[in-house]
Amino acid sequence: MKKGALFKTGRVVIVLVMAMVIAAVLVTLKPEAERRVPVEKGRLVEVMPARAEKINMLIEAYGTVRPREALKIIAQVRGQIIDVDPTFEEGGFIRKGHLLIQIDPRDYQLEVERRQVQIQQVEAEIKRLDQEVRNLKIRIKIARSDTALANKEVVRLKRLVGKKVVAQSSVDRTEQKYLASFERLQGLKNQLALTGPQKEQLKAQLAMARVLLKEAHLALERTKVVAPFDGWVLEKTIEAGQHVNAGQYLGRIYYDGGLETEVNISVKDLKWFPAGLRDLTALKTDIIFDNDGDRYHWKGRVTRVKAQMEEKTRTLPVVVEIDESLDPAKNLNRQLLRPGIFVTVTIKGREVDNAYVLPRHVVHSGDVVYTVDAEYLKIKPVQVLRVFKDTVIISEGLEDGDLIVKSPLPSAMEGMRVRLKKGNS
Repeated sequence: MKKGALFKTGRVVIVLVMAMVIAAVLVTLKPEAERRVPVEKGRLVEVMPARAEKINMLIEAYGTVRPREALKIIAQVRGQIIDVDPTFEEGGFIRKGHLLIQIDPRDYQLEVERRQVQIQQVEAEIKRLDQEVRNLKIRIKIARSDTALANKEVVRLKRLVGKKVVAQSSVDRTEQKYLASFERLQGLKNQLALTGPQKEQLKAQLAMARVLLKEAHLALERTKVVAPFDGWVLEKTIEAGQHVNAGQYLGRIYYDGGLETEVNISVKDLKWFPAGLRDLTALKTDIIFDNDGDRYHWKGRVTRVKAQMEEKTRTLPVVVEIDESLDPAKNLNRQLLRPGIFVTVTIKGREVDNAYVLPRHVVHSGDVVYTVDAEYLKIKPVQVLRVFKDTVIISEGLEDGDLIVKSPLPSAMEGMRVRLKKGNS
């Protein structure tokens, strides 16, 4: 073996020996492992404080908006329509006192004139009769004087007959003249007596003629269809030039701002109304129309509760009047508030004191909530007064300041340790 190769081999052996020595020293000096007991820190939870408050029980229902006062327009006279106002179209706004429809008035105007002439004729006949009465009275006065003179002549001649101054034939002729004069007087009295019934008959004719004139004026007035209030046109069924008959349907309008909706309240929600369903008009309501995410609000009030429940649904119909005057954004929303839209109605029912309103998910099966007391979980049974949408209203079992666990806690146990997230107390 060469001398250089022998030198290299010796160096390798020395390195191996030194490595073994160092390893032995490290093993000898290795510290013993320290035994530690694990410390339980508890689950991290988020909490919310319980706060008692006075709340109104809300009753939510749904309904369709409808007119409170919808008026059918009916033709009261027959004739041809000669004019229709441009506002009298479906969806048009009409003003009170504005002429909507004009029926040809010429025939009715002629009827008014005819009745006026008829009154003039009767009045003229009454005047003629009054003059006739005055004439008869004068003639009767003359006839009485003539009769009295004839009677005196008869008496005078009878005295002369007794003295045999005149013949009996003269007395007879004078008596005939007296009787003829008396007959004329009686005939005039009879004529005068008949003028009374004649005048009464003429007065009756005059009264009837005046009634017929009023009727003619009324028919003439009815040729004009005038808007009785500010409102909106729901329907129009006629056009200018069309001939209509009395009683024919012309259209339908409704009062501006006179809208309501009828909603059905379930039996379980009736207990949130005032006892005995009294003072319902004091209940305030919110009417909401949801249009593809855009929400429009109006105020309202309960006006009445119907007398009979719906047999099929076992619900009570409640009528809610929509009050646009209470709407702060009336000008923006009134165009949307129309009959036929489907709305949500929220009624503010009676007040409940010392109630706790909690998210629905914090009340667990068996009506219990998880609370934190000195870093330990405490399970509290509660009295659920009502479940409404995503909330639960608690009446008993909680106190102000209780820390209620909001975080999910599967397999939660009484007394388990928990930690509060930062920001909770």
